[in-house]
Amino acid sequence: MQKQAAQINRMAVVVTAAGFSGRMGIPKAALAFDEKFTFAEQITQTFLKAGVAKVVLVVNADGMKQLKKSLFLQEEEKVEQVLNPFPEKERFFSLQTGLKTLTGFQAVFLHNVDNPFVNTETIRQLTNCFRPGSFMVPRHNHHGGHPILIAQEIVRDLTAFPDSTINLRAFLSRYPKIHCPVNDDRIHININTAKEYARYFGKPPRL
Repeated sequence: MQKQAAQINRMAVVVTAAGFSGRMGIPKAALAFDEKFTFAEQITQTFLKAGVAKVVLVVNADGMKQLKKSLFLQEEEKVEQVLNPFPEKERFFSLQTGLKTLTGFQAVFLHNVDNPFVNTETIRQLTNCFRPGSFMVPRHNHHGGHPILIAQEIVRDLTAFPDSTINLRAFLSRYPKIHCPVNDDRIHININTAKEYARYFGKPPRL
């Protein structure tokens, strides 16, 4: 257990939330997860509870305005909110924007704000699967999901990669991939529309 804690204490997470949320109509980072937390807050507190050293939230200007309303996010010293000045660019650019704020970490989790159901067990299972120079993907019922975990060597290469329009999967294809069995089928969930939100939360999307 001590080995796991030492590893995860040397890890960070970048949460991408800079999209325009056109299909949802509301910034997904600010969507209500429950009566207490938004999506961004729920994801953040889960990763912090798991033991990561830093959480980076990458948002657009509208998303930044919403995050500023969160007392939890403003007061938590391990959280950094980063503005993506070009949200029209692809997700890879958001990842680069967030990763540029991080130095000296053994590995970094990459997560999307549209899956607020990430849990500490999955994060710790991925940590246990860690291998230097590789990326770790959670797997349930023969299908991968999120978050993924990338080693510092990949972090360095991704940050410096000149083509920010490349698909993340295509970029990662040049590195060793480690499948990490997990117990949670919610790693496959992506909530992108009002209908999908209602399916999981039983009500229309709201701030």
